[in-house]
Amino acid sequence: MSKRRKGHLPPFVPLIRTTLASPAWKQLSYGARCLYVVLRSYLRHDNANNGKVFRSYRDVGADLGTKSKRSVQRWFRELEHYGFIAMTTGPCLGVDGEGIAAHWRITEYPTFDAKGTYIAATRDFDRWDGVPFEDPEKKQTESLAPKGDTPYPKGGNTDDPKSARKRSRCAPKGDIDLAPSMSPKGEHNYLPLPSSLSCSSPLLPMGWATPRLIEVLDPAVINLESDNKP
Repeated sequence: MSKRRKGHLPPFVPLIRTTLASPAWKQLSYGARCLYVVLRSYLRHDNANNGKVFRSYRDVGADLGTKSKRSVQRWFRELEHYGFIAMTTGPCLGVDGEGIAAHWRITEYPTFDAKGTYIAATRDFDRWDGVPFEDPEKKQTESLAPKGDTPYPKGGNTDDPKSARKRSRCAPKGDIDLAPSMSPKGEHNYLPLPSSLSCSSPLLPMGWATPRLIEVLDPAVINLESDNKP
């Protein structure tokens, strides 16, 4: 029976304290920090595969429990921006038609060149220039959107009912300043009278005329009066 060594721990992922205390690490998003732990877990204890560490977007999503490949891609770019990882080989398509993920070098650990020469750790994140990360892919997507289009219309409905402005029920200014009219501007607002009802004095427009009495004569009475004239 083998003796159990005192203080022996199961497999774990070591993180250097000076790395966690660096300003660049504090600027990382939580997704990028989790991705760094995933990549560090695939680095050998002797750093022999540093510069050849790879993990596909799909596999990283499964490791972190997310299905968003865009988020995983953004976290890779974020780690590269702050200097925690450096790409040694870009993604490509293999001869068998299957994709090959990019290979990365973790800058806080040493590496070896093709001849096996030892190369010290560069720790690029210690030389971070202070410029925060801005995703270039997001800017490119926004630039391709039609001018004037926004993800949320101005004044549209949101999750917060208080944020939406109530529409005014008052009529816009200028809509009730004019007098009411039943006809287009410049036209008369009455119908022509029949010729039998015409009189010497012109009538006002029917729409605005005051009531008047019109005398209608019987033709028989008119003929009788004409016969009685000398």
